[in-house]
Amino acid sequence: MKKSEVTKNKIIQAAIKLISQNGYAATTTAQIAKEAGVSEATLFKYFKDKETLLKEVIKAGVTQILSQVALLPLKENIKKSMALKTPDFIKSLIRERLEMAEKNIDIFKVVLIEIQYNDLLKKEVSEKMVPKTCQAKQLIERILMQKADVSSDMAKGLSRVMIGTVLTFLIQKYILGIETSEDELDREINNVLLVFKKAIGEE
Repeated sequence: MKKSEVTKNKIIQAAIKLISQNGYAATTTAQIAKEAGVSEATLFKYFKDKETLLKEVIKAGVTQILSQVALLPLKENIKKSMALKTPDFIKSLIRERLEMAEKNIDIFKVVLIEIQYNDLLKKEVSEKMVPKTCQAKQLIERILMQKADVSSDMAKGLSRVMIGTVLTFLIQKYILGIETSEDELDREINNVLLVFKKAIGEE
């Protein structure tokens, strides 16, 4: 990678980190430059203004998320977990999605917070992230129909509960600042699994 590309990426990653912590409006280009270890003049060499930098942050962030929520990692986890009973299979998927999100939490926070105010981000999410997320959701539903012998409607309901569990945990911990221990998370997941067991009739 060229030095210029390395520098540009450092600035983008610094912007993602600071915007996730403070929000776009409260983050200055001077703060971003300092975090990236460059001068503000260098920052403006690559990005003509703060809005241009935000557009690059959004582009990089969406690409980063898509690489993690793409079907390949999900398929790999499904393949490894297929022999498990349905509740354990579901637990494995929830855990894998949580780990994926936590590895990319800064950009997830930027998306969750800034999508409320930024039309460009809404467009990027709508055009690129939503279709990929729907594909992943549909794959999970097909597997649930196969493994648990449930209807399409039931599989859709179960997949929504799974997604809701992941989003609730992320919002509580990283947006609202409510700490959740591993034991508490396990209990939450196990409570969800109790609902699944009753729905699919599996003990």
